[in-house]
Amino acid sequence: MLELKNITKKFEENIAVDNISFKVEQGKIFGIVGRNGAGKSTTFRMILNIIEPTEGTCLYNGKKIDSNALDRIGYLPEEGSLIPTYTVVELCEYYGSLKLLSDEEIKINLIKWLEEFNILEYMNKKIKDLSKGNRQKIQFIISVLHNPDLIILDEPFSGLDPISVEELKKAILKLKEEGKTIIFSSHRMEHIEMLCEDVLLIDKGKSILQGNLKDILENYEIDGKKHNSLNEIFIDKVGSLDE
Repeated sequence: MLELKNITKKFEENIAVDNISFKVEQGKIFGIVGRNGAGKSTTFRMILNIIEPTEGTCLYNGKKIDSNALDRIGYLPEEGSLIPTYTVVELCEYYGSLKLLSDEEIKINLIKWLEEFNILEYMNKKIKDLSKGNRQKIQFIISVLHNPDLIILDEPFSGLDPISVEELKKAILKLKEEGKTIIFSSHRMEHIEMLCEDVLLIDKGKSILQGNLKDILENYEIDGKKHNSLNEIFIDKVGSLDE
């Protein structure tokens, strides 16, 4: 289980994340919704020990996240980190070796995921020669190549065409079926509603609403009327995602 306790991050006078707490149970999909700059990526970076929280604690299975815990976490950043001159297999060999995978483990896991996305023929293609959708699939494969227990996906659907979105959603649901814990951010409500069991809505670094998605959609009222649209609820709480 992932647990954040009263996490705050300040950059000089700017409070990027303001006293946020939440839990993600093993085998669940948890969604974070917010505008650009709301604190989603900063929260992920604190979980991953890329930056230290100013206050609060990030725990995984009851312990503070250290290098051993990070080996069981997969991360897909919003901004890709692919090396354009590498081939797909070269890139996966590089990142797989950082997770101490053997050459055989890398090959087996890579082929499995390339087949999952129907792009096995791209194994020896250079990253720079792939479409944006296929580059995102490779970025996803790198994040799960070491078979992590916790997977963090920062805006995984951003800029993808509808077919690529469906393929990635299918892969995420498959990982859930395998018992993986998944946390992802998105500004697309339909993705959150389709995939997530629990959600956190944040704005300007603050928690605005969180809980079981089904319960929120069934019980939230606007002007005395129930609304089963997360987008309408977000607008009611803080305004449009595009503002």
